[in-house]
Amino acid sequence: MNVANGGAPLVAYHGIVWSGGVANGELFRIAQLQLRRGEVTVLRGANGSGKTTLLKILAFLLRPPGMRAVVAGRALSWRRARARLRSRLVYVHQEPYLFDASVTDNVAYGLLRAGVAAKVRAARVAGVLEWGGLGRLAGRNAKRLSGGERQRVALARARALRPEIILLDEPVSAMDAASRARTVQLIGQLRAAGAGVVVASHEKLDGGFAVDKFLHLQDGRLSVSDSDPLAP
Repeated sequence: MNVANGGAPLVAYHGIVWSGGVANGELFRIAQLQLRRGEVTVLRGANGSGKTTLLKILAFLLRPPGMRAVVAGRALSWRRARARLRSRLVYVHQEPYLFDASVTDNVAYGLLRAGVAAKVRAARVAGVLEWGGLGRLAGRNAKRLSGGERQRVALARARALRPEIILLDEPVSAMDAASRARTVQLIGQLRAAGAGVVVASHEKLDGGFAVDKFLHLQDGRLSVSDSDPLAP
């Protein structure tokens, strides 16, 4: 599949085949998939169809045999592509892992690991805490937050790294209406800031952002559409 939405893709994946842990053959086979900055993609599929596995492959957290990645027009091995894109792609799990520490420390973690200078790190963390509506929770232990608050911490931690693509796995699952609305709004702001966003979700995502394309993972194949497969 090859869907253009202006500008060259950050990365194009070729030959994604995954059968790990599947008793009866392949979980899915995808000839080509591209990710672009500033583009919102929603990935649909039934439970067990492989949405989470695909997101982890796109984030270079899983390695399919034989997959090729093209970055800036150059075909790279999985290892080299992963190193090249390490700071440019961020995956946010459905149930984000948060440390037994303050919200501020959790948001700062990725920047600390990346060696960002203390003054720059502090300013960037303060900015994303405000962005996520987390200022009043800055000193709170992240383990004690509600589900919606935890997801906003994960989004703030991701945004602090300023990635070009953010991969979100079921970001509004099991949230109340207010938390869902706030999270969807933040996703829209990620897109407005120029990031590409891939959202894997089996739920409707009403309001907050426009979707450029929908991907539907079914029976091991990926199809593309400009309309939502969940629409009546």
